[in-house]
Amino acid sequence: MSAGGPEAELSFKAVFAGVVMALVFGAANAYLGMKAGQTVAATIPAAVIGLALFRLPFYRGGILEQNIARTAASVGEALAAGAIFTIPAFLLVNVGGQKLWTDLRSHFWEASLILMAGGLIGVMFIIILRRPLCVDSDLPFPESTASAEIVKAGQSGGDSPKYIFGAMGLGALLQLLKSDKGLLVFRETVQGFIRFARGGIAYSTPSASPALIGIGYIIGPRLSAINAAGGVIAWWVLIPLAIFLDPDLPRKLGQNGVPAPWDVVADSVWRETIRPIAVGAMLVGAVYTLYSMREPLLRSLRGAMEASAHARAGHAADRTDIDIPLPWVGLGTVALIIPISAIYYHFTSSLSAAIAAA
Repeated sequence: MSAGGPEAELSFKAVFAGVVMALVFGAANAYLGMKAGQTVAATIPAAVIGLALFRLPFYRGGILEQNIARTAASVGEALAAGAIFTIPAFLLVNVGGQKLWTDLRSHFWEASLILMAGGLIGVMFIIILRRPLCVDSDLPFPESTASAEIVKAGQSGGDSPKYIFGAMGLGALLQLLKSDKGLLVFRETVQGFIRFARGGIAYSTPSASPALIGIGYIIGPRLSAINAAGGVIAWWVLIPLAIFLDPDLPRKLGQNGVPAPWDVVADSVWRETIRPIAVGAMLVGAVYTLYSMREPLLRSLRGAMEASAHARAGHAADRTDIDIPLPWVGLGTVALIIPISAIYYHFTSSLSAAIAAA
């Protein structure tokens, strides 16, 4: 489409569809994350549903309206994912031997304020980071790339929508055949532990999950191989090395002088030692990525300031490249620092700690 085209974008039906999909995908992802410890991004299914929805005669809409609906669904789902990976920490942590929160129901409004403040300041940040992360960067962004291809396929017509919805049907069939709430023809995965004379090895088949198969296809063989290599290094190198360096570990983990079984020892090492190493690796990777993008980030800030100056001077930008003005973003960020500081003060009862953390 042309940058100056007349197509509708921020329409009521686009926002309504996005909010409804955000509620549905947010609830589904909250359940999935609490059950399995991982979530599935709503970006791609929201793009597919938006493609079908805006083709209906009574709800017909253009590509920009599809984009609004998909983005709203994706952001709403991401906020739900952020909630389930952070709010439960308040129920798990002990302060002075006492649980910080004993239940969620009596802390509903505290949790809501945390999510509202964090979600809104995240929107402010992504406005500034849109250009360096999405326009000027060579990062792969497989989800967004896949979503764009889905939308373009729907616009082009032909056989593309047939393949999209055919893949959805195949994924639904696989889910039905492996679910204990469906037909349960086969199990999603089979795992166990092969014992040797001294030790053993854990094994697990690949997961027959339509969601994970789709994710693997999207990110491609290179990133999938990196992910698989992490599991191989963890279970075949680091865990045996940790047990070798501490041969008394089975006795330490055992009870009544009976050494713990090797599968229990391996699982304990994985939980207490290997997972923190993996988290550290992710943090190092994130810091390195931000460091390598320091120049695009600075250029983005300069570009945002220049765009605001041009807008004040009366120069109109293309509709596909208009951000919320930088002064508004700055004011919004500063305003959100106030409730964030109040949240920190609520938990620490220290004004200096709250200001420093905010």
